[in-house]
Amino acid sequence: MNVFRTFAVLFLAALPLSLPAQSTDLLDQLYDTFAEHCVVMDCTYSVESDGIPVKGKCKVEVQGISYKMTGGGLEVFCDGESVWILDPESMEAVIESVNVGSYSYVTNPALLFRDMEQMFTKTGSSALSGSVMRYRLTAREACGVASAVLDIDKNAVLKRAEFTLDDESVMTIDVESVKVQPMKESAAFRPGQMPSDWVVTDLR
Repeated sequence: MNVFRTFAVLFLAALPLSLPAQSTDLLDQLYDTFAEHCVVMDCTYSVESDGIPVKGKCKVEVQGISYKMTGGGLEVFCDGESVWILDPESMEAVIESVNVGSYSYVTNPALLFRDMEQMFTKTGSSALSGSVMRYRLTAREACGVASAVLDIDKNAVLKRAEFTLDDESVMTIDVESVKVQPMKESAAFRPGQMPSDWVVTDLR
C-alpha cells in the first residue's frame, strides 16, 4: 500500500460538519454536537508534501471516535478500538489497534476532532464573503498537527478546512455534501469477515 496515500485518506475521517446545537458560536456548535450524531460527508482533498501534490475524493461516515471511509482506492473502518485498512485492488487488509498518546490524533483523526477544544486554542476568527467565518486554531501541545483553519458558514456548515502538519505538509479539504443521521451500532464501523483469498495482516 502507498503509505502517504493511506495517511491522506485516514486524515479525512472525522470532519465536524453541519449539526444542530445550542451555542451561538459556529465553532462551538461543531464542538458541542460532533459526538452526538452519525455524519456522512462527500469531499475532495489535496495534500502537498515536498512539493508533490496528492488529490482525490472520499466519502466519510463518522460517529464519535468511530468512522468508515472510501477514497483513494482504500476502504477504512474504525470502531474506536481497531482500524481496518482495506485495499480491494490488491486484496490486502491491515488491522491495527487505535494508538494511545498525543500522536494517536494523526492515526485516528476522529480523536482529533472529538478533543479539538482541549487540544487546540482558537487564535483568531474573521468574516469572509458570503457569510462565512474563518477560524484559526493552534495546537496546545504536540499532536502531529500544528494548526488548522476552518471555514464555517452561517448555518454551521463546514465548507473548507486546512491542516498544517508538524512536518509542514498541508492538507486542504473542500466539503461537497453533508448528511446528519441517527447514531448507529458499533458493528456498522467494522468490515466483517475478510474474504479467504485476501492477505490479512493483523498487527493488534
